[in-house]
Amino acid sequence: MKPQESERIGVRFEQTIVIDAPIEAARTFFHDVVAVATCMPGIEDMRPVGPDTYEARLRIRLGFFSYALAGQAHVVEDTDGTWRMTATGSDGRVNASVTLEARLRELSATTTEVQAASDLQVAGPIGALGEPLIRRKASSMLQDFAKNLQRAMRSRPVA
Repeated sequence: MKPQESERIGVRFEQTIVIDAPIEAARTFFHDVVAVATCMPGIEDMRPVGPDTYEARLRIRLGFFSYALAGQAHVVEDTDGTWRMTATGSDGRVNASVTLEARLRELSATTTEVQAASDLQVAGPIGALGEPLIRRKASSMLQDFAKNLQRAMRSRPVA
């Protein structure tokens, strides 16, 4: 069954994450796309399938509902250092797509800021739950991502 257009929701997020790592260490970490993706709660089985292209599954629980969206992501670093990702996924009941931009900025010799902006589109029964619930869940996932990213950067040796 194809999701109804009336059950489509779009949400934009912007978040700034400060990590305790020099900018070169952060850039090196961001080149490991799988490592960065595993900082996002619910990402499973991510693997490269082509140049700059990855497959993964996102398991998410929203209220009483659980979803396991399988999909693909395309990730590139632009010449200005901005990371761009476009991803789509589906579990047969729900379709989702996201575009994400992340920029790294040096705050000090030991601190880097990650400025992230994303646009999320969901369609299907999950859209009927409403934008406020989807926004809260996505915000919670981004907060957990920030914590996991900080933890992952601390556990990596500084080059």
